[in-house]
Amino acid sequence: EITYNEILDNPTDLELNLNYAKQQESSGNLKLTIATLERLSMLYPSNADIKLYLLSIIIKMDSSVKVDLMVRTMMNDSNTSVETRKLIAELLSQSGDKKKESSKWFAYLDLKYSQTEEDNISGVTKTKQLMQEGNKIPYTTVDSRLVVEYDKIYTRGSTLTVGKNIDKSSSLFFNLGVDVNTINKKIKGDNDVVSSSMSYFKVMNNHYISPYVYWSKPNYRKQADYDTMGLGINNTFIINEKNNLNYSLSYSDTSYVQNAAFDTAAENDSGTYSSFVRYNHNFTKKIQLGTKLILNRTESIKEFDSYDTRGISLSYSHILPFGRLKLKSTFLKNDYDEVESFISPTIIRKDESLVTAISLDGQLTQILTFFKRFDKKNTIFYSLSMKQSDVSSNILNHDIERNFKTISLTKRINLSELF
Repeated sequence: EITYNEILDNPTDLELNLNYAKQQESSGNLKLTIATLERLSMLYPSNADIKLYLLSIIIKMDSSVKVDLMVRTMMNDSNTSVETRKLIAELLSQSGDKKKESSKWFAYLDLKYSQTEEDNISGVTKTKQLMQEGNKIPYTTVDSRLVVEYDKIYTRGSTLTVGKNIDKSSSLFFNLGVDVNTINKKIKGDNDVVSSSMSYFKVMNNHYISPYVYWSKPNYRKQADYDTMGLGINNTFIINEKNNLNYSLSYSDTSYVQNAAFDTAAENDSGTYSSFVRYNHNFTKKIQLGTKLILNRTESIKEFDSYDTRGISLSYSHILPFGRLKLKSTFLKNDYDEVESFISPTIIRKDESLVTAISLDGQLTQILTFFKRFDKKNTIFYSLSMKQSDVSSNILNHDIERNFKTISLTKRINLSELF
């Protein structure tokens, strides 16, 4: 499954955008399909296949003015081959005299199941030791219930997306999601999460702007609950066909629910200011390299939990016949404001983390071709990923390494017929 945020980050990636256009077409969102293809047609003016695809969608929408303009443009183009001219004639003849009114609204429901294996779910330190009041003590014994190393998390979720195409250059999206997370062994941490978001997408010349707001509320078993609200803006500036610049500013606020069971939970409230600048270079139509600079600030009621973050992230993306391969590595440095006296009366915490990940995602029919007989519209998506998180800290309690393996399937149901 390709999200519109990925298109915002990679607006000149031909293969990714074509797959996104096909995905939106299968979801019934023809206006967003047209907007994507029109943009690609401007970026790749000599690509007749894009124009033919665009023409076929315009005919579906029965936009006679656009069809006439598109046909005239292609027929008058000296680069249009004889074969392409014949295909245009066939498309026009197949369209007949059918009239169809297309809705500006679209909707789809994603049903997801995933399984994650983690080798250190309780965050046991590398040295099997903790620091307390400046002294080293043994880490709590692993008992496969309260303190667990290897474990599995099962997630069942659904996300409803409703959108409206305001015009050919702007869209509005609403999302509502519910996830249920179950941990296999560990008795604490099971939760269900309700989330919602609203985002606006606008194309202005070479800018692809997207402001957004979101809210999420996890409901934990035997742990304190909290609410997170956030807002931000993301923009991608197209330099040329090969290069683009993506940057973002955002703020999120996390408020814990304090009650009789968790009477000090509110002391964990925090706010985070986030920003990044990313440069993307398209080596080919299928290969992209990205470099991102990160600068964040987290402010907590507990001063020793407030810190500054600086970092860099490198990513490599390659579209293959069986899906999209992505490699990513992120290095972050966290510098905390004050000492946590219960841990150490003199040492101010400093962390360095390196997170590396490899993932492969795409349509299920790309890896299981026989499945096309059951999924003719390519509405089932798969994702495979492996991630390693290695945190090095001057405080033993946070010197932790974790490894994750995740497999997931998503089924998309088109609800656009309701409008």
